[in-house]
Amino acid sequence: MLAELFTRGLRFARENPQILYTLLLAIAIPAAFFWTSEQFLRVARENQERMEVSRVVLLTDVFAIFTEERFEDVPYLEERIRSIVSQNSTMVGFRFIVASSSGTYDVHASLSSGEDGQPFLFTPGTARTAFLFDLAGSNPSSSYFSVYYEDGTRYMRTIRAIAPGGSRIPLGYLVIDFSMAQVDAVAAKNIQNAYAVLVLIVVLIVAMLARQAKIIDYATLYKRLEEVDKMKDDFVSMAAHELRSPLTVIRGYVDLLGDLSIDESGKQLLKNIDMSAQQLNALVGDILDVSKLQEGRMSFKSESLDPAEHIAMVVDSFKKPAADKGLTLSYEPTALPKISVDPDRLRQVLINLVGNAVKYTPSGSVTVKTALLKDGRVEIRVSDTGMGITAEDQKKLFQKFYRVKNADTEKITGTGLGLWITAQIVASMKGVISVESIRGKGSDFILTFPSA
Repeated sequence: MLAELFTRGLRFARENPQILYTLLLAIAIPAAFFWTSEQFLRVARENQERMEVSRVVLLTDVFAIFTEERFEDVPYLEERIRSIVSQNSTMVGFRFIVASSSGTYDVHASLSSGEDGQPFLFTPGTARTAFLFDLAGSNPSSSYFSVYYEDGTRYMRTIRAIAPGGSRIPLGYLVIDFSMAQVDAVAAKNIQNAYAVLVLIVVLIVAMLARQAKIIDYATLYKRLEEVDKMKDDFVSMAAHELRSPLTVIRGYVDLLGDLSIDESGKQLLKNIDMSAQQLNALVGDILDVSKLQEGRMSFKSESLDPAEHIAMVVDSFKKPAADKGLTLSYEPTALPKISVDPDRLRQVLINLVGNAVKYTPSGSVTVKTALLKDGRVEIRVSDTGMGITAEDQKKLFQKFYRVKNADTEKITGTGLGLWITAQIVASMKGVISVESIRGKGSDFILTFPSA
């Protein structure tokens, strides 16, 4: 059972490698934050300790100057001691001691005047204090310090030898005690705050990674949707291809029946059948084109050609449908340079635009014009005097499945794919399509292509 679960887990991880990435981040990011924070706090503690030591040693050196100058003036020294202590709350002990005739050290000046003349006790830290005395006595120009603990509180003791007049023989020693409790409390609070922020950051990161883990489900779902979407596209493509065969057969039989002697009502019925077959064939063509464009399978064979011949061919093919509606369809050619396009796709675009112009123009005219623009681009303009398009509808006109819906267009059939397909084909041939229209006045669809 466990082996099966382990195997399934490995298979799932292999199929969804992003889960391993998520787990790696869930471990690596918090670990990196903890390590970095610990290094930062260590450096901060060391720097703070170094600054405090420098401050303590500096105070000791400053007071040594006063002591060397007026070491016999005890009231002055004690006044200076109280002045310095009042500005440094961490200073808890301050004594100037001198050697006595008995070989010990007596307090010569102190923060507490009751200690004057009393023997100096080396405790706490007797061994360390004695060692500092030896160091200070060997080098009167420097201060020495050590750390000791008393009742759980950390203290720092500094000792400096006093040798007036540049003498190498010490007259006495300054012994100063500093409480590090305030410094340690600040450091502890900073560490506590830093870890609190770190924990918050880690919680947020874990929450984010949990969200990332959820994306795995979305990725799996997306993969399945992609498969379904591909199946849909394959089905649509296959169905569209299969529909063309019976449509060709239907139109073939319509042509055969048209050659027979039948009455006018029968011919009208055949015409209706043929028109419906043509509409269905156009719809199938649109569906295939949409599928090809979405999958990037639509091929383009660019040639350097004069567009005039192709425009005239398309215009001629719509002469009869336009005449049946009582429309005037004309083409006004001009001398143009060649453009580099796929001739079949260019005709497809023109058929769509001219066909739409005829379809959406109840009366009046449809005109195709060409021009050479100042920037060297070739312009093909399909103008009509039809229904026109509002400014709001123009913004969405080239979107997939979008159709202008109003009282004038409700009886005109269409899928809303033609202009989208046209815009995609034009863009693929490095052209630009745009529209200029006024509601009730007509529309101009403009194609521009760079010269070859």
